Amino acid sequence: MADFWQSFCDLSTISKPVLSTIIITIVLCIICILLSFKIKKVDPLKKTPLWLIPFMMIVDMINTFIKQNIGKRWKSYSPWFLSISIFIFISNMSAVFLLENPTGYVMITLALAVTSFFVIQSAGIVSNGFFGYLKGFLDPNPIMLPMNIISEFSLPISLCLRLFGNVISGSVIAILIKGFFGWFSIPVMPFINIVFDIGFGIIQTAVFVILSIIFTSMKIKEEDKIFSL
Repeated sequence: MADFWQSFCDLSTISKPVLSTIIITIVLCIICILLSFKIKKVDPLKKTPLWLIPFMMIVDMINTFIKQNIGKRWKSYSPWFLSISIFIFISNMSAVFLLENPTGYVMITLALAVTSFFVIQSAGIVSNGFFGYLKGFLDPNPIMLPMNIISEFSLPISLCLRLFGNVISGSVIAILIKGFFGWFSIPVMPFINIVFDIGFGIIQTAVFVILSIIFTSMKIKEEDKIFSL
């Protein structure tokens, strides 16, 4: 038993991307908990604190997009898409904090894509009912059943490889620049890292989340997409 706990607590047995994922998750959870306590103390009748405005803008932007595409059940999906947006963005730029980039490993991007896949399919079941959801595989005619099944199961693979490929390509380009220019690359590497880690990180986060929301919207009946205050 002692050997088990010793091996369980030995961080050297954990791969670097998994360790980075654990660190990012723990840090984000702590920050969110601290922010929740801080936000509860804000008086809504007084002027909004400046530090809160960026958070409100991000949340409002994502909520608005989800309302427009998902409709009346937007509150059920907004927390997931907001959480995954923050996690992917921080993961994409984790190299800035000297961590291994989790989204540069295909198994982690696959886990994110599979989770989004289940969210997308559950949206279809909730909106159309279980039998209505199954009936959708027969549209526009029963002969399309095999193609519809392949299309659905290719969705998480597409999301996974798109995120993984774009993230890893940025790392490869940065390595090639360092290898080609050698010591002369030192002055430009901070700019290169900003472009690929932060700039491309934002773009890839937006692409993954927007596509996930759109795929979710495609599973929902048109009458359920109508949002009213």
